[in-house]
Amino acid sequence: MKKLLSLILAAASIFTMGTAVFAETEKTNSSTDATITFDTDKALDYVHTFGNASDTGLKTEISEKEVIWGRSLLMSEDFKGSLSNRYGGFYLDAADFGLANFGGYTVTFNIHATKEAAKATDRFEIFADGDQWSSTPFATSSNGTWVTASMIVPADSKNTKVGISIPITETFTGNVCYVDNIDITDNYGKTLANIGDIDTSVYTGPSGFTRVITTILFIVLIIAAVGGIAFFVLKVVRKFR
Repeated sequence: MKKLLSLILAAASIFTMGTAVFAETEKTNSSTDATITFDTDKALDYVHTFGNASDTGLKTEISEKEVIWGRSLLMSEDFKGSLSNRYGGFYLDAADFGLANFGGYTVTFNIHATKEAAKATDRFEIFADGDQWSSTPFATSSNGTWVTASMIVPADSKNTKVGISIPITETFTGNVCYVDNIDITDNYGKTLANIGDIDTSVYTGPSGFTRVITTILFIVLIIAAVGGIAFFVLKVVRKFR
């Protein structure tokens, strides 16, 4: 009888392991505190490009390919010739956030530089511009992973722009980097409210229809598992008779 019980438990464990494959993990809505999440095209109203975009082919768009949560901003270029100004990128304007300037604020970017971009540039820069120019380069040695870069603007600064500069120096066509979840935080540690570009549908679990189908499949699998176990037990019982 002990041998029979062991066989039954072993069979049951095999079937239940199979059903676990269909479990879904819902995304956590962790980016709602970010000032810009890049979930919708509304975020593009706050992204101001600069540089010789007509020659470099600089393009910004919302993407789902590489993200931290939800969606992200994709920057791509199509640079095939020589340029007098090879720097390009985008900046945020303080006025868009109801600020006179970014003095005393910290702007944090989450950046995913592509491995392909490493062939065209050895570094990116985040910068602040206005009455005091300041920039912080960060190497692209970690291309292919998400990195965090922050620009701390001095309190006495009147800088009205903070952004990312991409010094493409070689012929390049393709995706340069992804940017996600930008935080703009004052010197008291308070982050500016989200601009209204959150799309909660990209953080929730499967749709109602998907849930119904998943539930039906799960029930079918349970029935099949129970039937399989019953058949196995019946076969073993007959064998021991």
